[in-house]
Amino acid sequence: MDVPVQQFTTKAEQDLLDLFEHAADALPGDAAIAAMRKSAIQTYAGLGLPHRRVEEWKYTDLRGALDSIPPLLAEADTSVSDADLETAIGKAFMALPAYRLVIAAGEFRADLSDVEDLRKAGVEIAPLAQMLESPPAWLAASLEEAGGRGEDVVIALNTALMTAGIAVRLPEGLTLQKPIHLIHLDAPGKAGSIYTRNAVVAEEGASATLIESFGTFGVSGIQRNVVTTVSLAAKSAIQHLKLQREALETIHLNVWAANVGAEARYNAFHVSTGAALARNQVYVRFDGENAATDISGATLARGTQHCDTTLVVEHNVPACESRELFKLVLNDEARGVFQGKIVVAQDAQKTDGKQMSQALLLSETAEFDSKPELEIYADDVVCGHGATSGQIDEELLFYLRARGLPEAQARALLIQAFVGEAFEALDDETIGDAFTAVAAEWLGTPAE
Repeated sequence: MDVPVQQFTTKAEQDLLDLFEHAADALPGDAAIAAMRKSAIQTYAGLGLPHRRVEEWKYTDLRGALDSIPPLLAEADTSVSDADLETAIGKAFMALPAYRLVIAAGEFRADLSDVEDLRKAGVEIAPLAQMLESPPAWLAASLEEAGGRGEDVVIALNTALMTAGIAVRLPEGLTLQKPIHLIHLDAPGKAGSIYTRNAVVAEEGASATLIESFGTFGVSGIQRNVVTTVSLAAKSAIQHLKLQREALETIHLNVWAANVGAEARYNAFHVSTGAALARNQVYVRFDGENAATDISGATLARGTQHCDTTLVVEHNVPACESRELFKLVLNDEARGVFQGKIVVAQDAQKTDGKQMSQALLLSETAEFDSKPELEIYADDVVCGHGATSGQIDEELLFYLRARGLPEAQARALLIQAFVGEAFEALDDETIGDAFTAVAAEWLGTPAE
């Protein structure tokens, strides 16, 4: 392979090139996809793994975090029961009424998924690996759009090595009555690398909820890279939710990239409690006027966990609104990172953009790094950002203890109240209760 662009310095960086070299011939896709993969690995070869001297990765040294790269995980015969699913993602999420889709051990599992039910509901859906053999125009456009973010190493590596995933098209005017629940699992006892790509296209006036949950069988040595692209045509709406509760040794890299058309609405929400290192990147670009997005979430971390949330919202057209609110609860030596950037183009007058990140530090050794950014080229806009960090209010704690609550219960109540503000973005009570149950489990106060 002719990609000697960068002089690689770490074993993991060279491992990634070797991984592609050994797997390329067996990866799914036609000649055009093969060419796209080769271009993407060349992009990676020019960049290497990001580190602290790369501004966007200043607080998350991926090069330093990866010692080596395990082989691609692919095992079609992995046995997964409903009880396994409940163990992996939790009882509350398994109980959600939804169309279930399962990706386990790097393979899409039709036998565990409700593909036919989704098709009967009017949705065009297929496993990504199958679609890559002859991509329809809408999927090719989605892949090309993601590939246009050429400086993003996570996307470049995903494009080069993607194996499983789903491709979904919501036809014009369709309102899906139940959420699509996409469950990502590792495999019992099998460490490895997983590269998943999902593409969701909502045509004019279509609407749906997509939940992505990431569960574990407690496997060590999983390195996950998942990219989900969402294209929203005019007057469409997608609610995009995520639960990440993988094993504490997992490396989790995730990208959501959404293009939002006129009068469309994209709401994104995620909760992270797992992984040794998690990086959630959300890119939103407004392509049509009078559109809106609300991006929010919560991170609950302890031990030496590291969780990075990085957002870029591009206002390219007038009269669009964006809201961002993230809450972090950090204990022990956990580190939380929030980077939020709002870019307002010169023609994007009447833009309304606001972002806020808030951290609650439960120990002296927990750390929160925040980097809010506004890049504004228009003059008639309303934009703002803020960031706070602090500890539990001792006066409130005293107030609750004075009324008979044990200290541990009083602290849990205050933490739940702090995180709960982010959960208010969820307007579906059943889904909201499922996320609340996750927070309660983390706090050791299971919901009734």
